[in-house]
Amino acid sequence: NISLQVHLEKADHDINYYIPSEDFSGLAVIDWEYWRPQWARNWNTKDIYRQKSKNLISKTQRNVSAADIEYLAKATFEKSAKAFMKETIELGIKSRPKGLWGYYLYPDCYNYNVYAPNYTGSCPKEEVLRNNELSWLWNSSAALYPSVIVRKSPRCSENILRFSQFRVHESMRISTMTSRDYALPVFVYTRLGYRDEPLLFLSKQDLISTVGESAALGAAGFVVWGDMNLTSSKVNCTKVKRFVSSDFGRYIVNVSRAAEVCSHHLCRNNGRCVRKVWKAPHYLHLNPASYHIEASEGGEFTVKGEASDTDLALLAERFSCHCYQGYDGADCRGMKTADGSSGVSSFSASLIILCLLVSAGSQHIQ
Repeated sequence: NISLQVHLEKADHDINYYIPSEDFSGLAVIDWEYWRPQWARNWNTKDIYRQKSKNLISKTQRNVSAADIEYLAKATFEKSAKAFMKETIELGIKSRPKGLWGYYLYPDCYNYNVYAPNYTGSCPKEEVLRNNELSWLWNSSAALYPSVIVRKSPRCSENILRFSQFRVHESMRISTMTSRDYALPVFVYTRLGYRDEPLLFLSKQDLISTVGESAALGAAGFVVWGDMNLTSSKVNCTKVKRFVSSDFGRYIVNVSRAAEVCSHHLCRNNGRCVRKVWKAPHYLHLNPASYHIEASEGGEFTVKGEASDTDLALLAERFSCHCYQGYDGADCRGMKTADGSSGVSSFSASLIILCLLVSAGSQHIQ
């Protein structure tokens, strides 16, 4: 139980400390994981917030039933939680209006039971409905930051694909639900390695199932997150450099260039390519028969080649355009009228393409 005003004063101090430039225009991510704004989602260790809320009601309300205490505690908690989260992000946007403000892990899909028999990856229906109830949060956000950080699956990579696919698809659904006339940009969190083994780096197939899947579904970019273990020793740093300079870096460059080619060909650089059929196994990958990716000794990559007519025809068959704000039409060549309703985001096409590269400069406010 804490004063909202005291919290906002601390948040204002943190914003000025961690993001000193008033002209900041990068990713501004609020890491808010101790409790969730919806009563029903505060399970397991987070249940203490429900218990404390009921205790507070019990002290102020005499001769009321347990059911009434539960009802009042839930209503009070959710009202206060909404105020804390909504006013915090509004403060961030007011202080640094060019920043892409959002909460880490929002929206969530709660499809974590990857070891369950017959795992489908789908978001439970009740969680989809709960996400719908958070319209106030999506309307307050400037970007969405879901996560496809995965554990190593002992069965097969198919579960990792399903896990990632539904999580990003749910975020893309939420991105269109706001009162704005454009879809919020979605930046997907991932890691170089697995959640339970950070220095066991993602396999090539799991890179496709996380990064590749996210790009094909319409993500604006990626945030590659890691803890201090990755840089705790020279040996670990060398392992990270080797992976980034080989499989990971090569794949990021592949997907980034393929996204640029598709945007240029289908959307006149005024939109992002998105799968026509969201579950289809079609990816934004360069055709190895048309392109060659060369690595330098310094770990940088150069792409040589150009798309063939067949490559471009396949892109047109498999992908469609999600136009950026201000543009309209199947190929995004039209200028949207003032009262139009299409569009993807409020920032430029050039920035979106840039953000398809690894986003390592995001700011976290805790």
